[in-house]
Amino acid sequence: MKGLFLLAIAGVTPLSHATGTGCPWMNAATAAGVLGGGVTESVTKNHDDGGCEFVRSGARLSIEVKTMSDPAKEFPAYAARCRGHAAPLRAIGNEAVACTEKGEKGWTVGQVVGRVRKQAFVIRVSAAGRLSKEALTDKARDVAEQVAGNLF
Repeated sequence: MKGLFLLAIAGVTPLSHATGTGCPWMNAATAAGVLGGGVTESVTKNHDDGGCEFVRSGARLSIEVKTMSDPAKEFPAYAARCRGHAAPLRAIGNEAVACTEKGEKGWTVGQVVGRVRKQAFVIRVSAAGRLSKEALTDKARDVAEQVAGNLF
């Protein structure tokens, strides 16, 4: 009987985690795959808006999602986060663009900015010299595909 009780508790425990204090757009295991190893996760969430950050030594993945009341007026400010050369991306939400830039402390950042309906998203994958600009942008694009799919 005691063994059945422990089995019942073990079966219920994952459900308590499924109620969601984690990132609603990507889980830590997927982020670990993007960054190449175990990550620490932090989440800020307010209704459908919020952000997630996954950190691994020497690398970081951040996801920001914001609901806009008027995308035609508000989205250009998000798109402007891709300073310099912004390459348009197809089949990732609406109006998605990719770019790379220098981040803080000399890190390189691959970034994708896009939207799905009234929700803008900004994906940033950054590293301290381990990956090329192209590799970081590719990783950001892969994450953006998943995030945009979750927002649909």
